[in-house]
Amino acid sequence: MATSTPRKPRKSRTKGRPDAVDGVGPEALLDATIEELRHTPPQALTLAVVAQRAGVHPALLRYYFGSKDSLLTRATQRLVEGEHETVRPSVQSHAPLEDKLKSRLTGMIDLIEANPHFHRLVLDQIYGKSAHSPENELLSRVTARGLTLTVSMLHDTPNTSVRALDPRFLHVALIGLTEFFTSAEPLLRELFGPNTPPEEIKKRYIDFLTDLILNGVKNEPEQPSANPN
Repeated sequence: MATSTPRKPRKSRTKGRPDAVDGVGPEALLDATIEELRHTPPQALTLAVVAQRAGVHPALLRYYFGSKDSLLTRATQRLVEGEHETVRPSVQSHAPLEDKLKSRLTGMIDLIEANPHFHRLVLDQIYGKSAHSPENELLSRVTARGLTLTVSMLHDTPNTSVRALDPRFLHVALIGLTEFFTSAEPLLRELFGPNTPPEEIKKRYIDFLTDLILNGVKNEPEQPSANPN
């Protein structure tokens, strides 16, 4: 479990435009928001709490983001695109497909482990807005970037042939296979015992998923040897 970072004391401000304090601009405020979300559910988050953590007046948050909802949307975007950028060098490389798949799975699980409320954020701030906010292009953008990584993972490896499959379904499958893992800790303890280190289970799970995706579950029958006569 992540250790809570002490919040900075809020500084008073003079009247007028809420200028950045000590270099606290929008990016630093997003950092403070993401850190607070590691300990506070999105529905319980307030601008005042984020401002206290950043050491600024809440008016500075309203100035840059307008509302809590807008702030959460930007924070969610930062998390998703940050994970994409973290795994991009390894996924869009000429490394073996197995290594690239492990890197992609590890990055997705690490993101959720570091941000326990990530699933709720994505549901509310990305998926949940697409139906009633046609002008919101965030869903299209993060989906396109994630799908590009999946396609690159499959097809940017020289001398590696993969069978024809729909990368869109694989992309959805990767999300589903990784999202539940972190919240399944009680189930994992029941299945593997309380003395099995979580990092060992995580490594074994990633190895298992890699093998499952690459090789499936069907045991191919041995081909009969050619008759020399």
